[in-house]
Amino acid sequence: MLLRKTPGYLLIAGCLFLLTSSFSVNSNGKAKDTGQPGKDNYDISFYHLNLDVSDTSTYIQGYVTIRLKPVVALLEQVVLDFSDLLVLDSVTVNNRRQTYSRSADELTVNLDEPAVSNETISLDVYYRGPDNDVYIPSGIYNKHVLSWNKDVTWTLSEPFSAKYWFPCKQSLTDKADSVYVFLSTDKGLKAGSNGLLTASVPLAGNRIRYEWKSRYPIAYYLISFTVSDYMDYSFYVRTGDTQDSILIQNYIYNHPDYLEQNKDLIDRSAELIMLYSNLFGPYPFATEKYGHCVAPFGGGMEHQTMTTLVNFSFLLVAHEMAHQWFGDYVTCSTWQDIWINEGFASYSEYLAYEYLGNEGDAGRWIRGTHDYVKSSSGGSLYVPEEFAGDEDRIFDSRLSYKKGAAIIHMIRQEVGNDSLFFKTLTGFIQKYGNGNASGDDFRNYLEESTRIDFSRFFDQWYYGQGFPVHYVTWDYQGDTLYISSLQTVTSETPVFNVLLEFKVNQNAGDTLLSMRQTASFVTSAYYLPGGINSVETDPHNWLLFEIAGSNYAGTPEAETKFRIIPNPAKERIKVLLSNISGNSALHLVDVNGRIVLTQHKLTCDNEIDISSYAPGMYFVIIRDMNNLYSGKFIIN
Repeated sequence: MLLRKTPGYLLIAGCLFLLTSSFSVNSNGKAKDTGQPGKDNYDISFYHLNLDVSDTSTYIQGYVTIRLKPVVALLEQVVLDFSDLLVLDSVTVNNRRQTYSRSADELTVNLDEPAVSNETISLDVYYRGPDNDVYIPSGIYNKHVLSWNKDVTWTLSEPFSAKYWFPCKQSLTDKADSVYVFLSTDKGLKAGSNGLLTASVPLAGNRIRYEWKSRYPIAYYLISFTVSDYMDYSFYVRTGDTQDSILIQNYIYNHPDYLEQNKDLIDRSAELIMLYSNLFGPYPFATEKYGHCVAPFGGGMEHQTMTTLVNFSFLLVAHEMAHQWFGDYVTCSTWQDIWINEGFASYSEYLAYEYLGNEGDAGRWIRGTHDYVKSSSGGSLYVPEEFAGDEDRIFDSRLSYKKGAAIIHMIRQEVGNDSLFFKTLTGFIQKYGNGNASGDDFRNYLEESTRIDFSRFFDQWYYGQGFPVHYVTWDYQGDTLYISSLQTVTSETPVFNVLLEFKVNQNAGDTLLSMRQTASFVTSAYYLPGGINSVETDPHNWLLFEIAGSNYAGTPEAETKFRIIPNPAKERIKVLLSNISGNSALHLVDVNGRIVLTQHKLTCDNEIDISSYAPGMYFVIIRDMNNLYSGKFIIN
């Protein structure tokens, strides 16, 4: 899902959400997306929506059949999410009328014959609405598209808005085994939904019923419909030697110019589905379809097998299609783990550029992503408990989307082997397909697959906040290159353990070197005969960090920048500086790379008490503007 912001509300993929919701939190800090314990007493197995719909109004009428099984010994009530703004006509269970009550957007059905564990019951809810003069805060929308002269009605339920257009259980982990969506509308219109269109049945009054059926497990918020004066532009694509051709079905505005103007972009869906099938594993809903319905809102929404989107821009299609693997097939366990959905879909934009675009597009995308994340230092990728029901925080574009993509890029660097990295993604999807996964689930699988410990990485980047700032200096003496890096941080994380890469240019060509930042200050030596022309830090844009300074330490300026006297020393040293700016800082660093002293407001003559420090070698690091200078001394 791609999002936009609108004042006063959260606009997700063009969908307005009133910033209130019923939400609870488990004792372990994970969001629990059921409104009360009664919803945990049963499992949904099937939804059948049978609705009258229109392209000119949000008013709907019909019924929803829900098949469910108790998971308790005796089920006496069924509690559903169902907006008080919808008119309820009747409720039946196994074809018998039932009593019910409604409160705070919940429908409680009293079973006249309690159901026992694992007994399947069929519950029908007959309803209508909302009335045309009733404002619905989210879930179902209608708008006229002036540019194409079309009316469109569409639904968007993520994260808590399915209840505004059909009765359901808004629980991420209770996926229905299958869903039927039957949509009756005026003849001449088309209504799109999940799965396969199995029949188009003529009805009295010049109407038609479109019968969509999907037999894959599906989360409640991924069920959808759109209705408009559409034309169907469909084609097939074969994604592999062993997989049958996949239907790519597109419901686009029935206007003589729309297909002509958009055909090239629509056709790129074939490239993308082949790419993702190669990188992530076979398209998970291959026996049905992948499709698009256009609707007039500010983004896209990854409805399972039938994305709703505003247009066919390359990155929008790339993002929403990737959700079919990350978000639809494997769904986040809680909204606090939204990274499973949005982080991977966002990184798939980069992959689309990397494999189907060019190096320049991919580089600009990841650099822009890093810059956006670094525009603020606060916020963890994992959504904390106190924000579990805050839709703005869940769908924070800087954190859930862009930082989510950035850390996947860094995981790829840490793995250091693209074959293993993508094998890990494929294996994770296979393990958790048709179900749910948390960020910890991914970390555990990642460690199992790669045999690399990622606990510190996730503490830093998934649960932690901020990013590191690096000052890099290099010197060349004899045939040896010396590279030093001083790291400061923008958060409570003391040190970000990252793998630094350097592209070293020599007359004979380029050499790629690496150095792991395990402390605030690290230095390494590399035997490289033949002279050095330049050293570039992080040439492949792996890291979410700030390069605050990088310079050649062997310049005359560096050699005369400061002196340390006496050396060796015992009680005190003096650091004599020249040409110091107002932004200078001095760091005293021990042999393990730990910053033991930081001093600002430097003068030309700085006296430092070293009497409390243990004997050994220390570094004095001077940061001046974007430059870094270092010197060693001994405490004896």
